[in-house]
Amino acid sequence: MRIAVMGTGGMGGFLGAKLAMAGHEIIFIARGPHLDAIKKHGLKLLSNAGDIHIHPATATEDTTEVGAVDLILFCVKLYDTTAAVRACLPMMGSDSFILTLQNGVESVDMLSSVVGQGRTIGGSIYVSASIESPGVITHSGGNNTIRFAEVDNQPSRRTEILEDIFTQAGLVGIRAENLQVMLWSKFVLLSANAGVGALTDRSAAQMVADPLVKPLLLAAMQEAYDVASAMGIPLPEGVIDRVLDVIVSNGEKQDLIASQCLDLRKGRPLELEWIQGTLHRLGQHYDIPTPITSTCYAALKRFASGRQNP
Repeated sequence: MRIAVMGTGGMGGFLGAKLAMAGHEIIFIARGPHLDAIKKHGLKLLSNAGDIHIHPATATEDTTEVGAVDLILFCVKLYDTTAAVRACLPMMGSDSFILTLQNGVESVDMLSSVVGQGRTIGGSIYVSASIESPGVITHSGGNNTIRFAEVDNQPSRRTEILEDIFTQAGLVGIRAENLQVMLWSKFVLLSANAGVGALTDRSAAQMVADPLVKPLLLAAMQEAYDVASAMGIPLPEGVIDRVLDVIVSNGEKQDLIASQCLDLRKGRPLELEWIQGTLHRLGQHYDIPTPITSTCYAALKRFASGRQNP
């Protein structure tokens, strides 16, 4: 397949490298020193599952020179969504589709408002990866699973294709039965890990191991679960316990460090408004208390646009 990676950060770089090794034609959309390094030296993925070096690698900032692709992996930060999805339009032919792997629960609607209904598939990825230096991605944890679903929750040729290509790349691609259940099941962990993790500067496993922090993490997960329930989204019973079991069983080797925690460490802008902000606002709308989430939101808000001296 001909695949464009819109946003060659940690997640996009990880997936692009894996899919390139599986024989797919990958076009990396990047910018700045990262783009320059990829053009000159290729893209390196450092991983405990085995390092990968894609060289030469096709990379550009100008999407108008790419041409039509079969699939766009949409991996940009939430605050860059509007500009990035508009930049996808020149790469979309009549049969092209987008798989969004952004954090949060609003990405499909945000993208569909620009590219039109029925062209975006929602996805959730369970991987921790980040840019180590220009042209270099470090894969630090997660279980290498990608779940995805059509908006109408029906199986399709497109979700079959995604399952096939991720399997070819040595990843676990799973077609989910319900988009909102899939997104919110991840959001239970993601929102808590991103909020409490950034506030305490800890990974998921480190928080679970700390008797002072663990109750905060569990309470934050419960808040997300309660908001989903109020919205009529039927999350599986015991989902919090299962998430906790995964964190404990993975341990430090496959630990999940929230991208928001990593961004805060490096002084980068945060996805706060679309994670803690979204949950805080939905809690108010549905009259569901979210004290832990709202505290994280208030405490981290001054760093939302990044900081000069991390």
